[in-house]
Amino acid sequence: MIDLGLISFIGFVVALIAAAAAAAWAMARWRVLVDVPNERSSHRAPTPRGGGIGIVLAAAAGTAWLAVSGAAPLPGAMAFTGFAAGCLICAVAGLADDARRLSFAVKLVTQCAAAAIAMAAGVVIETIYVPGFGSLTLGVASYGLTLLWLVGLTNAFNFMDGLDGLAGGTAVLAAAFLALAAFELGQPAATGLALVLAATSLGFLVVNFPPARIFMGDVGSQFLGFAFAGLGVLLGRGDDTGTLVLLVPLLLFHFIFDTTLTWFRRLRRRERLTAAHRSHLYQILNRSGWSHRQVSLLTYAMTAVQGVMALWYVGADPVDRPAVFLIALAIQAVYAWAALRRPAA
Repeated sequence: MIDLGLISFIGFVVALIAAAAAAAWAMARWRVLVDVPNERSSHRAPTPRGGGIGIVLAAAAGTAWLAVSGAAPLPGAMAFTGFAAGCLICAVAGLADDARRLSFAVKLVTQCAAAAIAMAAGVVIETIYVPGFGSLTLGVASYGLTLLWLVGLTNAFNFMDGLDGLAGGTAVLAAAFLALAAFELGQPAATGLALVLAATSLGFLVVNFPPARIFMGDVGSQFLGFAFAGLGVLLGRGDDTGTLVLLVPLLLFHFIFDTTLTWFRRLRRRERLTAAHRSHLYQILNRSGWSHRQVSLLTYAMTAVQGVMALWYVGADPVDRPAVFLIALAIQAVYAWAALRRPAA
């Protein structure tokens, strides 16, 4: 007997992939926005950017289908509206930056506004697990921590979108593993939304895999960063252990580690932190002779390892879950040591 539900699901996923690919291809074909290389760029020829608009449009359509069809009941109306509004604000601000470069201050204010709207709607980290202390209810501090998380990951994803296919491929894998983890946890809303992110990111990757025909741009990277951050908070709602909110940080641990390490290294050298640079670990590897494809494939491998660890994480006892981060930290420490030892080509 034909499983109509499975056929409908497969058709839904294929449609999202095709829609995202088509929108990104159109942006590339008509060169709506073009990234002209400068001394800090990792590309040599003018290349279309803003392809992430395909991710945003397809994700909006996919989410609307989930809401109308009831295939995956979405979170509470208030929280979901705030989450969606925050994602949209970050996408629009990113598109404005792609069209006409905005100052870091303007982008930061916009991101904080998006986070404030989401938090006002209930997208807030209320409980977190601290080794040695157990589960802590954060109270008023929850808003400060949530703001730091939402804005921090939005920027981390944006900073890591610097080589062909790197951020797009990472989004595909991280979202796919997030969907599997959410399914295992019995959370259909997070499962459906994560699948939408995975499918739309895969569609974009079709035209972004090295050599890229179009770049994601801030419209895509800011949208994905905020979407992953918000999904992580939604996933942890109602979790008294305070450990499930750490699932997305585990899936994107390499992005968070690279961004944090680079920030401290630049702070130590007394560099202006808002200035453009090429000192991320992935950029150092690229400058040392690794191609865009090699660096991206290495990043995919790290994402897949973290994905397997995430599935292990959800099946572990809540008390033991934070210890998984020690393995992730050890892997990134070795990676950083190896990358920083490589001389520039």
